[in-house]
Amino acid sequence: MDRFEVSFKNKAVRIWFYTVFPAFILAIISIIILPNEQNKYVSLGLSLVVIIYYIWFIFYIKKQRK
Repeated sequence: MDRFEVSFKNKAVRIWFYTVFPAFILAIISIIILPNEQNKYVSLGLSLVVIIYYIWFIFYIKKQRK
């Protein structure tokens, strides 16, 4: 298995910090502020962001290996 460099030189780490990390912070703030009935939409949005990131990551890794 290849080593994974956790630094901002790595494009996957940069994209994660630009997309997923702010989404987590917004989700936490939204869960605190919004009523309990709206929490399922926040969770759905956060799940979509994470899923889209991992789909991008899979294509990125496949593209690098070519």
